[in-house]
Amino acid sequence: MLFRSFFLDYIASSKIKKNVFLDLILSINSACAEAGCSLVGGETAEMPGFYKKDEFDIAGFSVGVVERENLLYKNNVKSNSIIIGFESSGFHSNGFSLIRKVLKSKKISLKRKVPYKSNFKTLGMDLIQPTKIYVQTVLPLIKKKLVSSISHITGGGIYENLERIIPEKHCGIINNKNFKIPERFLWLQKLADINIKEMLRTFNCGIGLILIIEQKNLKNVSVFFNKKKIKFHELGKLIKVRNMNQKVKIEKFGEWDLT
Repeated sequence: MLFRSFFLDYIASSKIKKNVFLDLILSINSACAEAGCSLVGGETAEMPGFYKKDEFDIAGFSVGVVERENLLYKNNVKSNSIIIGFESSGFHSNGFSLIRKVLKSKKISLKRKVPYKSNFKTLGMDLIQPTKIYVQTVLPLIKKKLVSSISHITGGGIYENLERIIPEKHCGIINNKNFKIPERFLWLQKLADINIKEMLRTFNCGIGLILIIEQKNLKNVSVFFNKKKIKFHELGKLIKVRNMNQKVKIEKFGEWDLT
């Protein structure tokens, strides 16, 4: 057994509306199926004295089991390994405290037309589009022992999440000027004049998942993804350093030059 997982959900509202409840459960079930995760149950609560009309809370957690020999330890990551990234579908549920603050200060309605290229008609719908699930994208490579480590780019952005999978006395150098940062992130950055480093510490900025792979495995990984027509970006590499305060150094990320 390489990996098994299950998911439990929690839904609470002033009054459970059947159509809303079914939409939520079907959505959760669909996401679990995509991830190969079993939805085994959960808790549903009606709390009319606590929630206002049409308000609800939803939360969940998953538990995974993996054999010890299949764990991806950062200490197994080697020097000169390649850092590759997969595109995100949007903001991926992170950074919304800052987004709300910006929209409120600029008096921008969620119902306004999306000010950049999008598959959605309104800004609000674009902001909350579902997080991309990468399980089936990378699991075949893990089974083939072609992946050294994985970082899901959530809150903390590339800086904080990539840092967690880099061993001591190493630094991940991101240098890819050809990557096209999605317009939604460029729009937000310019709208509020947000510092570029702050953007990269808060949002995924277009990269939702990062893999570290050995140089010798790059060809096999590229062949696999090209055959599956899965787009990925070679973002940089891992180098060995004697003295460096930071484990992640972003030099060029799309049109953002931090050198």
